[in-house]
Amino acid sequence: MKSPAQNKKNDLFTEALFYLLVFASITCFAAVQAFGDPPDEINRFKVVSYICRHGRLPHGADPEIILDGYGASYAFQPILTYIMQGFLLRFINLFTEDSYVLLLAARLVNAVFGVLMAYFVRQTAKEIWKSRYLQWLFTIMVVFLPQNIFIHSYVNTDSMAMLSVSVICYALLRAQRTDYEKKDCILLATGIILCALSYYNAYGIILAAVLIFLSHYIHAGKIEWAPMLRKGLFISAIVLAGIGWWFIRNGILYDGDILALNARSECAMQTAIPELHPLTRVTFQNSGRSLSDMLFGAHYILLVSNSFIAMFGPLLIPTHRLIYVFYRFFWLLASSAALLIPGSLWFSGTDSPWNSRKESLSKSEKSRKAFSCGCMLLFCLITIGLAVFYSYSWDFQPQGRYILPILIPFMYLVARGVQKICGALQKVFLLAENSSLGKKSRFFTEKNGIALGRLLCLGIIAFILASFSYSLFITLWGYYSQNPNLFLLYDQNILNVF
Repeated sequence: MKSPAQNKKNDLFTEALFYLLVFASITCFAAVQAFGDPPDEINRFKVVSYICRHGRLPHGADPEIILDGYGASYAFQPILTYIMQGFLLRFINLFTEDSYVLLLAARLVNAVFGVLMAYFVRQTAKEIWKSRYLQWLFTIMVVFLPQNIFIHSYVNTDSMAMLSVSVICYALLRAQRTDYEKKDCILLATGIILCALSYYNAYGIILAAVLIFLSHYIHAGKIEWAPMLRKGLFISAIVLAGIGWWFIRNGILYDGDILALNARSECAMQTAIPELHPLTRVTFQNSGRSLSDMLFGAHYILLVSNSFIAMFGPLLIPTHRLIYVFYRFFWLLASSAALLIPGSLWFSGTDSPWNSRKESLSKSEKSRKAFSCGCMLLFCLITIGLAVFYSYSWDFQPQGRYILPILIPFMYLVARGVQKICGALQKVFLLAENSSLGKKSRFFTEKNGIALGRLLCLGIIAFILASFSYSLFITLWGYYSQNPNLFLLYDQNILNVF
């Protein structure tokens, strides 16, 4: 039997190998994709290139970064990712002018975000479950969803938004256990800063975090004002210090418009072509078509679902159809199990390897947990609602990346379903073992029920990794290798940006 020290050493090696695999996977995506193939990368890269060449942040209406056709630019939105990439390229440009090296360096900033996200997802899994099988199942489901790896492989702000959600989720879980220690408050504030300076679509997680924080200090209608104000003000001070500069800058540049939403709309009205002009653009809303027409008639739900799982390049490179079928069936089955299997039908006692870190909760703790889950549901609904509203009223964009920030809470629901199924297997086999059936067959034992649950987890993990490998090596690499002009590592189109 291995000693605790040896087990810890093996765990560290396994995790180091996991993070290396995550980085290598994202890098494979980043290295092979032609410049501008990923969604709107060319227009996003304009901001990075501007910072690289000029060494300063651009005004949103600067002609050098205006989006062709649509008008306005990505510089009106939070651009912390582009700032990091731009100044990194400015430094690298001192040593090389190779455009491919510069593009790959910019993309690898997001690759680092992807690895950091994987780290916080892994820590979140450890915080929730005792079973290593459930921990790795949740981690692999989140990290190696093909679209999640893809989102970290090109120039965008979605990658930082995904990282911010993982930081906030982990910080909230830890803080519920530690009563918001100083380092947890700092971590939570850091996640909120990253979210606020990344992508508006993910802002729902900030609202959820605030509500969960407040609920921690409310007990039976009584509010613990002293710790709530002390720690709340501490978190708020860090957040304001981290994001204040951006919104103050917006207020100065855009006549008090700190979010720059009105400024962006006005710029688009002045620079967009007629077909894409905000006042003349044809949308589902202004053409009198119903929301159901968009959701079902235009296959919006199907397209978003597919691109939430795996849709690469300019959203024209799908993976194998059976992968979509598997994910949909698995998610439906596991989510149903999570919502419908009551505690009495699955083994969740202290002797079960499938229980969570803390199964026995007081009434107030159960209420707080239910409220936290409700807040996460609210975050998911806000994110999905914003994506649907944007496509219906502004620009039809059935892209899964707009709702990808809900990945972690959604996969928690799925993993919870698998947990209940595994617990149910254990309970069924335990009941069979104690019945006449158990006396007739040695197969029906509690030990074998647990083993079946572990095999189920390993089987799901194996299929997810196989699906990802197919998506990378067969789908993506196959697509680009068939076209030598796209597969060239040195893409001449990049030269036009510098």
